[in-house]
Amino acid sequence: MIVFRHRKTGEAGYLSHIDAMRVLQRTMRRMRAEVKYSEGFVPHMLTYATTPLPLGVQSVAEYFAADSPLTGEEELLKRFNACVPSGMRADFCAVVGKNPNLVARVVASSYEVRAKETVSQDVLSVLEGREYFMLRNKKGVIEEVEVRDKIFGIEIYGDRLLLTLATGNDNLRVDSFVQSLSRFGVDACASDVTRTEQFVSEGGKFVAAKEILV
Repeated sequence: MIVFRHRKTGEAGYLSHIDAMRVLQRTMRRMRAEVKYSEGFVPHMLTYATTPLPLGVQSVAEYFAADSPLTGEEELLKRFNACVPSGMRADFCAVVGKNPNLVARVVASSYEVRAKETVSQDVLSVLEGREYFMLRNKKGVIEEVEVRDKIFGIEIYGDRLLLTLATGNDNLRVDSFVQSLSRFGVDACASDVTRTEQFVSEGGKFVAAKEILV
């Protein structure tokens, strides 16, 4: 099993999850990675990705796995980057014995938000309260939801916000959360957000997903 950590930046940030998977699968064909296929009436390439990003959100830490017998991380990384669009190039490759199932194991992501102006320290009050309500659009229905337990960290550095939010089965959409911060004067949208890492839980601590692959 081959696992890549790749980016999704520039125009690639506006690809849907399905379209991004198609690009990555075509990349595997171009690099002749010998990816296995499922059995059945409609065989499909055995590839796996982590929780999809909202459209427009950038990332330097997307994970993509393919069921292939090939080995040699450095050569595979070189071949991958020679075949994939520039906005989706990888900076890490690992060969593991079985599917790490990151889509189920990843529990949090870190994000950098570039606001239009200096961010008020008032935003930190989100961490001080026991509850935090925001609006969510679910299948066309706007509802108010309480999400405090999905907010793990907020740091402010001038016009930059560093967020750590729940990902995976208990996912908190970063674009919706950032939009909710407009009540504190935060002026930012989805394209101002970059996912910087994804984390699994190990011994009660967050560990970067790549660390469990080495």
